[in-house]
Amino acid sequence: MLPTLLLSMLACGSEPPAEPPKPVEPPKPVGPTFDYAADAANLNVIVISLDALRFDRTGLGGSKLTPNLDSFQQEAVAFTKASSAAPWTVPSHMAIFTGRWPTHHGVVNKLKPGPDGKELVFMKLADEIPTFPDVLATKGWKDVAFTGGAGVSAKFGYNRGAYEVYLDDKTFAGFDYSAPPAMEWLTAHPSDHFFMFLHGYDAHGQHPLVDRTPREAVPTYTGTMDGSIEEQAKLREEGLAAIVNPGDPPKGTISAEDTAFLTAVYDAKVAEADARVGTFLAKVKELGLLDKSIIVVMADHGEEFMEHGYVDHGATLCDHQLHVPLMIRFPKGEGARVVETPVRTIDIFPTVFDALGVDSPPEIDGKSLIPLLQGEKVDLPIHAESDYRLFVHLRSSRVDDKKLILDLGDGQKSLYDLAADPQETKDLAAEDARSAYELEQDVRGWMGTMKSDPNQYLGAKEDHIKLF
Repeated sequence: MLPTLLLSMLACGSEPPAEPPKPVEPPKPVGPTFDYAADAANLNVIVISLDALRFDRTGLGGSKLTPNLDSFQQEAVAFTKASSAAPWTVPSHMAIFTGRWPTHHGVVNKLKPGPDGKELVFMKLADEIPTFPDVLATKGWKDVAFTGGAGVSAKFGYNRGAYEVYLDDKTFAGFDYSAPPAMEWLTAHPSDHFFMFLHGYDAHGQHPLVDRTPREAVPTYTGTMDGSIEEQAKLREEGLAAIVNPGDPPKGTISAEDTAFLTAVYDAKVAEADARVGTFLAKVKELGLLDKSIIVVMADHGEEFMEHGYVDHGATLCDHQLHVPLMIRFPKGEGARVVETPVRTIDIFPTVFDALGVDSPPEIDGKSLIPLLQGEKVDLPIHAESDYRLFVHLRSSRVDDKKLILDLGDGQKSLYDLAADPQETKDLAAEDARSAYELEQDVRGWMGTMKSDPNQYLGAKEDHIKLF
């Protein structure tokens, strides 16, 4: 009996108990792919640069000065922590157009000593370094540019024959000068496959208010300043004159009332720039080109109004000069969102090229932001540099919210926590020596990748470039 019972029990339990059903993962939502390679031959690329526009003068930065840019932002991928590679026009724009850090592309100033060591000559991008528009021209896009000249003049290497039109005949021109011919060109060529660079100095200190005078813009001001471009140039040079020895900072001497006046004049210029860009974007839409284009709106650098003891830009690496607006509108506003991850302006063209399925030039430092938009983690070292007219030699590195500025002239370093102190008023280098050390090594390592020796600047006295 017993063996039969055991056999019966074993038979009943011969099959293992069934495993509980595995939970079914819900399907991942299908988001935008940002893949336009199949339609690249029908898509235009428009890059709009508002020279010297600070991020905090846009809607995402808390301002009401830019309603047209804010409207555009609603249909764009907007980056709230975009950082420029340099705090002034020449090296920053060239970094954007080459995807290289300034030291890597080599155009770190407008001028340099010539072969005789005395006469100054214009710096120019080396022939062997391609620009992204150069590549687009070889792939079937028609390159045209309508600019404010000066720091984006063709002579620096922006145009080496690829452009059918390159307007740069007026120095420090605004969109009041560059946008009308750009709109005329679009009207005459609505079916062309093109790349357009539109640029204006409207917010720049060397571009005057157009629609009204500075005094009309700020009627409550009772001081002696006039807000002219001549006055701005004088203030800039007086600040730079304080730099006598390596490591000296630029230093302005204007009052709080005068600073407020100049800031208000700047704000009036920003409003004018926004209106003109709004008119241009309306024309793009009217011509049916809005959804036939990838459109980038950005700034190359910001501006400083005594936040760190100086008026103008170029001679410090504070975020008032480096933190810039950056928005990319893909056709039909696909993937519009606000991105808070820190990115670089050198990533602009690699991102556009990735979306179009076009290979970027070799040896670039910028990276496509498409993987970031698709949810991937992307390593984006945040650096900046300035050798502004040989008055300063500054480098910076940012990791998360910690930012270090290294003065190569005297080795002094300043450390800031941008989350707790976005105005960079409290130097933490002594208090947080570990972070300061690690970020300094990061700066030095970054310079090493470009075969740049930090020690070559230490204590070096140079003839400053006095010509602006």
